[in-house]
Amino acid sequence: MMNLFKILILSNFLIFFIACNSSSSFDDENLNSINEDIIIGENQNLNTNSSDQTQFTLLALGDSYTIGEGVNEDERWPNQFVKVAYENGIDFLTPKIIAMTGWKTYDLINGIESSNFEKKYDYVSLLIGVNNQYNSRSINEFENDLNKLLIKINNLKKKDGSVLIISIPDWGSSPFGEGLDRNEISNDINLFNNSLKKFANINNLKYVDVTEISRRAINEPNLITGDNLHPSGMMYLEWAKKIFNNWID
Repeated sequence: MMNLFKILILSNFLIFFIACNSSSSFDDENLNSINEDIIIGENQNLNTNSSDQTQFTLLALGDSYTIGEGVNEDERWPNQFVKVAYENGIDFLTPKIIAMTGWKTYDLINGIESSNFEKKYDYVSLLIGVNNQYNSRSINEFENDLNKLLIKINNLKKKDGSVLIISIPDWGSSPFGEGLDRNEISNDINLFNNSLKKFANINNLKYVDVTEISRRAINEPNLITGDNLHPSGMMYLEWAKKIFNNWID
């Protein structure tokens, strides 16, 4: 009888011991699980569409018309182009811009050479030449520099990338051109743009004319920014829409 009593006591002790240890193990396991869930939650990528949608890249090369002299960064035509593309279901990363007010073609060549590029681009735009025209540089020099620029562009774009040539705006139609020979300026701009268009055709590049939009500024002063020379964000938006519609397939 005593032996049976000892066995019962021992059995109850073992059951209690196992239960306590089982309870402790369960609590630790749940604590670890909770901590793990918190860590995963902190590192989750909440942008669920980013891995499914292609993000294209844009390299915009040029002068004051590309850097957006006189307007905010988000009003520049490359930045507004990216926004227009997004509204049409095409996602671009923030555009890379190599441009500076006053640059001529050979300045842009030097600017490209002194810049760092970590990748190649899906789309490359070129808007250059107004300062060549303004400073009475020759068409021959302009055309030679265009060929040099294309070599550099081909090294910067992806193998299946697309290159766009944008026409030179007519600055004579701005208030800055008032009192000057606007017909002469317009004719000079046309000569440079003819070279650009020929260059684009020969090299099978896309070409978009924004010059006609710029010429409306003579009657639409809201298309010009406060410096009375460069386009406003409103004009750049019109460029961005036209460029998107004529460039992106």
